[in-house]
Amino acid sequence: MHPTPLTSPDAAPPLAGRREWIGLALIALFTLLKGVVLLLVGAGLLRLVDPEIATFLAPAMDLLHLHGHSRLVHSLLLKVSGLSSHSVFLMAYASLLYSVFLLIEGCGLWLEASWAGHMAVISTTVFLPVEFYDVLKQISVVHVTMLLFNVAIVGYLVAQLERRSLR
Repeated sequence: MHPTPLTSPDAAPPLAGRREWIGLALIALFTLLKGVVLLLVGAGLLRLVDPEIATFLAPAMDLLHLHGHSRLVHSLLLKVSGLSSHSVFLMAYASLLYSVFLLIEGCGLWLEASWAGHMAVISTTVFLPVEFYDVLKQISVVHVTMLLFNVAIVGYLVAQLERRSLR
């Protein structure tokens, strides 16, 4: 038995095999990458404050070469060393929660689901004012590039949704 499509019968066929799918796949992979990074950050923060979690996560952290002597982990340690355990736990849980959100969004975009397109448009648009403020506060190539990149993602996804290219 095949699942029923989420769109109307007059909607455009799925993107698979079409050139537009490459853009959507790149956005999905970028979203999944952000989700994995935040998952690792959240796990690393939890590892800092709870020895049981540190023991549980040790094999995964070793596999990813995230040892205490790496520059990335050392930089993170310096930033959170002055915070209370409660604050670090809150940051870890927020990071883990947002990573789950991004992983769901990325999987949905990979599967060309229209709900994921709407989710990505909203979640990206919410951060545009912050990125615009960052550009105004400190003009740099990185800030301007990130702002333009996210505006392009929103524009691309809105165009795909309007064309009903997503299922």
